[in-house]
Amino acid sequence: MIERLGRWAQGYLRLKIQGYGAERFLNLLKSGGLGYWGVRQKKDGYYFFMGLKDFYKIRPLLRKAQVSMRIVSRTGMPFVLYRNRKRKALAAAILSFFVYLYVMSLFIWNISFEGNWHYSRETLLDYLETQDVRYGMVKFGISCDELEEGIRSAFPEVTWVSARVSGTRLLVKIKENEVLYAVPKAENEPCELIAGNSGTITRMIVRQGKAAVAPGDQVIEGQPLILGQLSIMNDSGEVARTAYVHADGDVYARTQYRYEETFSQYHTVTAKTGKTRRGVGLTAGPYRLRFLMPHFGDGAWNYVTELTQIKLFGDFYLPFYVEDIVGEGVVSYERPYRQEEKEEEARKLQEYYQKNLMEKGVQIIENNVKIQEDGVLWKVEGIVTGEEQIGRERYIAELEETKETDERD
Repeated sequence: MIERLGRWAQGYLRLKIQGYGAERFLNLLKSGGLGYWGVRQKKDGYYFFMGLKDFYKIRPLLRKAQVSMRIVSRTGMPFVLYRNRKRKALAAAILSFFVYLYVMSLFIWNISFEGNWHYSRETLLDYLETQDVRYGMVKFGISCDELEEGIRSAFPEVTWVSARVSGTRLLVKIKENEVLYAVPKAENEPCELIAGNSGTITRMIVRQGKAAVAPGDQVIEGQPLILGQLSIMNDSGEVARTAYVHADGDVYARTQYRYEETFSQYHTVTAKTGKTRRGVGLTAGPYRLRFLMPHFGDGAWNYVTELTQIKLFGDFYLPFYVEDIVGEGVVSYERPYRQEEKEEEARKLQEYYQKNLMEKGVQIIENNVKIQEDGVLWKVEGIVTGEEQIGRERYIAELEETKETDERD
């Protein structure tokens, strides 16, 4: 493609040669380093293409090979300009076009990210906006080194970043830490473990402190599980002093979560009519031009638009987007829920709550759901039974403040 464009810019000719020395002439062209291509032999002679620059050097070779030559056609920009040399408006339009391309090449019209998983594209674009890096800015105003350093400082999970400007595109490649580490709390401050949720203790491991419960016990939220206050006894069996430690351990309990959601007996259903519309559009900044196929009659339409940014070649993007528009005719009406639809809604709700609990570290044991009818309404009720670690730290200072408050009361 690029080779063809270069030939067209320089101009080339389609030539025809005749005579007994035609093959010798082609060999002379090759030995003389003169370029030609597309040789075709026909009954009336040989046809081939040659660049305009090399064409002016072949006259001595024609005499030497004793062949005749004729120009069949002329192609390329030099001939177009010559034929339109008196059309000033066309020349001005062509010049303006190339000036416009040059001006557009001075700005950033596309910002791309690669390797971002934890941070979304919108989050990264918002950060670039705070650094005055945005669409339509002069690309020479971007310092890639400063941008790389800023991204590493603003996003701790980013371990490597590379930014470069190519054409009218800013490409930012990042690599994120695969394991996000939390900042550990200090483990020397006295505390105890209390229940962060109600349930039945299933198993526990005490690494430091004194167990206040045992497997099989029922606990409620806020109840102490592992004490951080230890009594030191003397030889007489009396309490000599009290030591405070940082309670540590794993306490697992069987817990239950209840959920419910109420629905109306009627719901709105959207059905496709089978009618379709197609269209195209062009977007340039805040301006949009659309062309849609006409439709007859009333009805609602759902449209899906696919945007494609225009680029000339490589990373030379322009601030224009082509829209491919597809519309489907729809009709909406209300009708009662069918039984299978109710079961589907219940299943979605069941999966939604189960997914949320699993993300919080709850191991699901049972997830029961049922549908209750209630006149004009119907309800989905569910109970999720799981096992989770319920221990939560409460510092001794916080506990002492609570005791003092209770004594004053």
